[in-house]
Amino acid sequence: MAEVSTEGYLGLALTGVAVSLLGWGSFTLPMKTKAVQDANLHPIVFNVYMGLGVALSSLPILLFQPFAWTWWSTAGAALFAPGSLFCVLTVEWIGIAKGQAIWAGCVALQSFLCGLIGFQEYPQDFPMTIVGLITLLAGIGSLAFVEPAKPEEEKGQKQPLLDAAGDSAENGAAYAPADRAEAKEPQLLKGLFGCMMIGLLCGSCMVPFRLAPVVPFQNGIDSMIYAVGFGVSLAVINILILCAYCMVEVPPLHLSTCFLPGLLSGVLWNMGNIGVIFACLPPLGLAVGYPLTQCCLLVAGLWGILFYGEIRGVKAISTFFGGAAVVITGACLLGIYGQAA
Repeated sequence: MAEVSTEGYLGLALTGVAVSLLGWGSFTLPMKTKAVQDANLHPIVFNVYMGLGVALSSLPILLFQPFAWTWWSTAGAALFAPGSLFCVLTVEWIGIAKGQAIWAGCVALQSFLCGLIGFQEYPQDFPMTIVGLITLLAGIGSLAFVEPAKPEEEKGQKQPLLDAAGDSAENGAAYAPADRAEAKEPQLLKGLFGCMMIGLLCGSCMVPFRLAPVVPFQNGIDSMIYAVGFGVSLAVINILILCAYCMVEVPPLHLSTCFLPGLLSGVLWNMGNIGVIFACLPPLGLAVGYPLTQCCLLVAGLWGILFYGEIRGVKAISTFFGGAAVVITGACLLGIYGQAA
């Protein structure tokens, strides 16, 4: 039997990386829209809308692949549901840029530990793997000290990045237009706790995927069918969580103003999730493709800094991107050298 060439997958894999960067780097953006912030929407309600977005955007897969179901996809969704809730809370506590940068590192760390402890995937180069772990932790630590913009600094008129003479605005500050939602005081300790919970939950949600039957759920492009069961399960679990919460308090739904932003957040996240499946195709593979998708934290950082003015001043912005680069370097080292021997 002739050997199948994998060279033709390079374009598809790179496309998957690009799609994943856009989706995962942008899915938190609707959480900070003026409509959602002004409505003071309850995070559980937003999580329901987001879950519906994930489910609905997964259904078109059935046009290309036959339906298949595994309860492992429901288990994965059960882990991700509270994790996505912490995403909503963490964005509220410390913002998009800082929050997603830190939790991306936590997710990468937890994913590695799950492979090492749960599946005995011992690294092929132990010393370099330790270097990767230390680098990752150093990057997360440096990001925790990035000084966010004070709420009072984000009010007022537009402040351009460049003035009329082409010089940088004072202190290199990004602008924060007055018609956007009023910023809230950052809550660092709550934000760091949220990032750790996201890392623990979302970094573990691929464990059920690894336990699912190889065919069709771990069979190259065919593994996309796993997303259908995952998305439907996520929507149902989030609705059940809301129903349980309604026994204590019935939060307003704000359907007319907040449903579409929540739906869009879910669609964007699922776009990144599906993009990862293609990004990990040969010749990139899991060792190169997956770490590349973690550059989504740079996309999220740009949204948070340029669009919402979450981090201001040359020093703070430089510290953020420096720390983000360290996190990505650590994730790449883990992906390359932390693979099973």
